[in-house]
Amino acid sequence: MPRPPRTPLEIITANSRPQPAIPAVFVLLICGLFAATAVQAGSSSVVAWGLTIGLLASCGLAVAAGCCSVFPPLIWIGLAGLLFRSSFAALALHSRAALAAGVVAAVAMTVVQIWRVKTGRFVPTITDEPTGSAE
Repeated sequence: MPRPPRTPLEIITANSRPQPAIPAVFVLLICGLFAATAVQAGSSSVVAWGLTIGLLASCGLAVAAGCCSVFPPLIWIGLAGLLFRSSFAALALHSRAALAAGVVAAVAMTVVQIWRVKTGRFVPTITDEPTGSAE
């Protein structure tokens, strides 16, 4: 039967579920694969604009998933930092702006979600049911 978390460990694990982050991380990894191609193609190329759209889409997915867990926006920020740290200066201006806006949006969503949990506006549930079969 689902119930709200009671202990500090249950509260942390219930609010840090990684599953909602999978689509955002997948799109961000694809963007990371095409970053070098976008830099070589130039800022007005289709690939560079595709990278910008991909960054915005992946951040949108992370922010949307941030409504039920603090993990997706935080992992998006960390992974974006790892993937684009060395090539940030070489990216097109619109890609850099999209990446910076994504970080700001992800930080904002993290703050909002923490506020929702603290004020009781969001209460995740956990189950007490055993995962194995009871024979």
